[in-house]
Amino acid sequence: MKKKALPLAVSAAAAVTMSTAQAAMYINEKGTGEALIYPFYSAENGNTTNVNVVNTTEGYKAVKVRILEGENSQEVLDFNLYLSPKDHFSFAISQGEDGGGQLTTGDNSCTAPAIVGAVPFRTYLFSDDEGEGYTNNLPSRTASGYIEIIEMGQINPTPVGTPVADSLDAVADPDYTLTVAAAMKHGADGVPANCAMLQDAWRSFPGTTVTVGQWKDDAATGDKGTSEMLADWAGGGLYGYATVINVPDGSAYGYDAVAIEDLLDDDNVANTGSMMHYAPGTVKPAFTDSAITNESIVILNGQSVELSFAAYGAVDGLQALNSLMMTTTVMNDFVTDSDIGAETDWVLTFPTKTFHVTPNPAVEPFGVRWNEQTACEPSALTVVNREESQEDPPVLEGDDIDFSPAPPTTPSSPTPTSDVNLCYEASIVQFGVNGSSAVETDSLAIGVNALLGDDPDGWAMLSLDPTVTQSVETNSRKITGDNSGTDVVMTGLPLVGFAVQKYVNETVGAGANYAMSSEHKTTISTS
Repeated sequence: MKKKALPLAVSAAAAVTMSTAQAAMYINEKGTGEALIYPFYSAENGNTTNVNVVNTTEGYKAVKVRILEGENSQEVLDFNLYLSPKDHFSFAISQGEDGGGQLTTGDNSCTAPAIVGAVPFRTYLFSDDEGEGYTNNLPSRTASGYIEIIEMGQINPTPVGTPVADSLDAVADPDYTLTVAAAMKHGADGVPANCAMLQDAWRSFPGTTVTVGQWKDDAATGDKGTSEMLADWAGGGLYGYATVINVPDGSAYGYDAVAIEDLLDDDNVANTGSMMHYAPGTVKPAFTDSAITNESIVILNGQSVELSFAAYGAVDGLQALNSLMMTTTVMNDFVTDSDIGAETDWVLTFPTKTFHVTPNPAVEPFGVRWNEQTACEPSALTVVNREESQEDPPVLEGDDIDFSPAPPTTPSSPTPTSDVNLCYEASIVQFGVNGSSAVETDSLAIGVNALLGDDPDGWAMLSLDPTVTQSVETNSRKITGDNSGTDVVMTGLPLVGFAVQKYVNETVGAGANYAMSSEHKTTISTS
């Protein structure tokens, strides 16, 4: 008889019913969701990125943690994370000996596989990105990028029936009488009862009486681990944040992850709550998974609008996700005043771009294919100083006198600069002088200081509107959703990110650095 390394709830009554998820995904401005997007990590130039994810619910959650490099969103590391109720998990991304990123954690929460020591990031998925005159497959490419966390399913806390007691070598092991939920639950000492049980559930054991773990056995026929998973569940309740710390520089800044609620199609969740509980070591689940809903809720002109995407085939759900992030214009401050040692960078991340630029031809709203080096999307930058770009008032001479109040002077209109090419999934627009960087990242950088003129401080608008941006067809960069039979066309590109300002005070002792982040302000054009 084939033994299994994970207890199996033996009754169909394990389909414990919970409240059904909503059908339409949305960005939860309250900060919690069932998917989280962290727009940026960096392990370059002394940076370490500390990443945190919190389960605020009473659910036992199976979660995919995925690290993606910043050029073309190729996965450099992922693992399954199992969060017990109210659990908090943290890890750090730092630079390894090969110049690439690496992951470490001192957290006790269960992962599959187990994280032991420093785990170097991998280059397998872009190892072929090289050609005549260029090499784009070095470990250094993994030193910056962004992060996805996706809830895959939930474990049943009270499976019906007696769990099967298993053993790796036909020797009685009382730990294996635990349910999965009990195995991942932290004890009074802060350590889960038996993380090895969850890891063994995905393993094979040649030459033993166990043969194969239960989840691995499930996945052999159904592609997913299903045993002891809830058949119906309400996801969500995850929140996340990250802090980029540069110890040599003495600076740090943090940001909140973007929280997406109700990501899954409620019909799929009602069918099985393990719809996305894939094995570690695979690139699944992704935002193109068939379990993801093709409906979204967006705010347009102050109104909540529900959209359905059914014209894009296999990427209907992806376009629904894009609609949450579609952006026509990005706005934020910049400060580059040399008197205070100021630097400003804008982080601009397209977290779905790779799914659009690797097919041939590229899939709208993106229009340029990845060529193993870049996939450049032009944008137009408009710079406005802190005085509204207003010209000096005219000097009154001779008879040029008037009653007060005098008529207002007309500000000069800001003029879009030449295009700024956004060539990667995550781009860093650097406003600082001579390539200086507030986020201390070189590889994804685009310098725009030469476009600022004589104004070191102000605010700027970055337009993705094809009617404004040069070298882009005016009928491109659009996706179309259905709102109760009416087409809603959204113009722009799906984007998330933030700005970082850093200041250097050299008058205090050996000097002091200060950094802060501010969320981008955006607009969306619709018709």
